Amino acid sequence: MYYRIFLFLAMVLGSLLVSGQSSPNLMSYQSILRNASNQLVVNATVGVRVSILQGSPNGTAVYSEVYLPNPRTNANGLLSFNIGSGVPTVGLFSQINWSQGPYFVQVEGIVTGK
Repeated sequence: MYYRIFLFLAMVLGSLLVSGQSSPNLMSYQSILRNASNQLVVNATVGVRVSILQGSPNGTAVYSEVYLPNPRTNANGLLSFNIGSGVPTVGLFSQINWSQGPYFVQVEGIVTGK
């Protein structure tokens, strides 16, 4: 049985503020997944798309990626992956001009199997 989950969980509480002269290579991301009945989604494969939006939570995607293989939740429903390590579909993570922010992270997902 497939659970459809949208993790719009991460218009990550405001903008990404990156200081210093170097850009991040990766950003760690973790989330606990629950289904529509508020039960943990455990040991499940999740199709994930991450987008970095410029200017506002509804801004233009300057970067987007998907993950192959898809990440899996653990026995506690925890989903972990590194933003910047997926397969780019829009732009390149290394070419994001962080000084042109603010930036927002949008994470979308769908449980694809157990």
